[in-house]
Amino acid sequence: MKKFGKRVASILGCGVLLLGSIGLSSSASVAHAAGDQPISDAELNQYISKMSLDEKIGQMFVSRTPQDTAQARADVAKYHLGSLIVYGADFTSVEGSTPEAAQTAFKNKLQSFQDSAKLPLLIGVDQEGGSVSRLSQNPLIANGRAFPSPQALFAEGGMAKVTQEAQQVGTILKNLGINWNYAPVADSTADTDSFIYPRTIGQDYTATADYISQVVPAWQNTGIAATVKHFPGYGSAVDTHTDFAVVTKSEEAFEKEDLLPFKAGIDAGVDSIMIAHIVMQSVDPVYPASLSKSVVTDLLRDKLGYKGLIITDALGMGAITKFAASHNNVPVDVLAVAAGNDCIMNDDYATAIPQIHQAVTSGQLSEQAIDQHVFRILSLKRKLGLLTAAQLETKQVRVDNVAYDQAKKTATVSGTVVDSNWQTGEPLTVKDDQGHVVATADVGAGGKFNFTIPLTAKAQQLTLTTGLPGIEDAQVTIEPLQAAKVDKTALQSLVNLGAAYAANDYTSDSWGKYQVALTAANQVWTNQEATQAAVDQAAQTLQTAITGLVKANVKINKDALQQLIDQVLAYDAKRYTTSSWTKLEAALAAAKQVFADKNATQPVIDHAVQVLKAAVTGLETQDSGAGQQKKVTFTDKKSPNKVRGDNNVMPRAGEKVVNGLVILGFVLILTTAGMIWWRKARD
Repeated sequence: MKKFGKRVASILGCGVLLLGSIGLSSSASVAHAAGDQPISDAELNQYISKMSLDEKIGQMFVSRTPQDTAQARADVAKYHLGSLIVYGADFTSVEGSTPEAAQTAFKNKLQSFQDSAKLPLLIGVDQEGGSVSRLSQNPLIANGRAFPSPQALFAEGGMAKVTQEAQQVGTILKNLGINWNYAPVADSTADTDSFIYPRTIGQDYTATADYISQVVPAWQNTGIAATVKHFPGYGSAVDTHTDFAVVTKSEEAFEKEDLLPFKAGIDAGVDSIMIAHIVMQSVDPVYPASLSKSVVTDLLRDKLGYKGLIITDALGMGAITKFAASHNNVPVDVLAVAAGNDCIMNDDYATAIPQIHQAVTSGQLSEQAIDQHVFRILSLKRKLGLLTAAQLETKQVRVDNVAYDQAKKTATVSGTVVDSNWQTGEPLTVKDDQGHVVATADVGAGGKFNFTIPLTAKAQQLTLTTGLPGIEDAQVTIEPLQAAKVDKTALQSLVNLGAAYAANDYTSDSWGKYQVALTAANQVWTNQEATQAAVDQAAQTLQTAITGLVKANVKINKDALQQLIDQVLAYDAKRYTTSSWTKLEAALAAAKQVFADKNATQPVIDHAVQVLKAAVTGLETQDSGAGQQKKVTFTDKKSPNKVRGDNNVMPRAGEKVVNGLVILGFVLILTTAGMIWWRKARD
């Protein structure tokens, strides 16, 4: 407990001293927003799935910042760069004659880079201390502070001094807007003349592993990412900044010695590991480690089980340029991705991104692997508090629903402007496919909007736009106005009925008319735009044609019509009322026309008979005595010249004779009966 209390007091005291002496009290504005919801892995993957391939490849690049800051900002935006690295020139080029002015200018420059990025940038630096100390390049930015090497600090005060320095410098970096330090150095060598020795802790492999296990948390607890480098360990190899280095040590020797500090870093949860350019001959005798799948993926990722971010050392170093030159200028960035690196430290993004893109489309590289690299990059940004849920959202106009009202002939579109910075009340404009504004909508709380638009006979292609940069427009198709439902059931039934008809059964004239009507009906039936009126008319025409079909071999019988006409011709007009006789004459004329028509069908003939019968039945006779009229009823088809009426009808000549004889016989019977009665009475 005493040791723990002293350590806490030491940390707090140093923090107060540091902030008071160096004057760095505010960090860049990419810090995690208060109250912002944590981002899940699923949300990261969902965002990655919506990124373009070039956006994903751009995230993998760690580029040196051009000193033309306008160009740097433009490139960050254009190439979707994920990370930048600042060197000494970035510190010395800032304006300001006082520490406060220089620090403000430096932070503003880095913030301008962040403002140009769609996603927050990882901004890295080589701040090892000692000979590699970018903060030392401009004393004003560090307020004249010295930055000793870990080796010197260890000699002065042991591991406590080393971790204290890491905590203090990590805080300085974070306050300046730097969030990724390419330190600590995990190399170990007994060769004091080696180029790497001054940058190491100056201890053997075991002690170096202990150093790494303690200094990594010290760096990362300040809120910046640490990097263990240079995997798999330089040892006594030559400087790969200028030369090609081959290490002949066996893999077993590497595992017992050089890999120990890296294993300690992995166990300590180091955020990233940097790959050296040495050729690890026992593992891959051809490719430098940074370009070797055997080293990066098989050894580090799989065998050692490292799950964090893997980054190459700068690919512009001499070892890599010489390797490329001796291998037909092979695209080293493509090789670095194929090896399994998540981040590529190089400035050639303008040419390298298209090369990697082509390698993916050709199948040389897997886009799924690219997605995994980007996931690790975004995961680190999430851990550092750079990435917020709002930054992951795709700023866009989103259509949520389209509701149709056919009765009102309208469509109501509802949706959301997805932008956490959206101001309530800002308008949304709706344009047709010609660019004409057809509607506007006020966007309310939560980015919600809706608008109603009239339906037309044709579909409408609409664009919904805020008119603001960075917010994607939405397109929506409004379906056309639906026509009233047309009922073709009756027409279909008539068309189907014709399937049973045969041309040979009917006269050519009636069959020809039927075929014309049937063809027209089929055209209406197959016409999707046919109106109900057209369907009904086609059905009526076809029904008429069907009714008019005449059987070719059917004998026409006009006997009944002829007999009835003959009967009517014998009638005396003077015996009947004018109105009833006029009706009879009209029916008789029609019957004569049917009788004379050689093409008259049997139904037409029978109909004429019925009409003429009705006219005969309707005849009314004249009654001069009583002034009353009596109707005549036709009763005998076989004797058309015989018309029976009631008792008031005047009999013809033959009927008079018969009637007289009947009366005479009746009189004789009465007379005879009277005489017989008289004789009996007298006797």
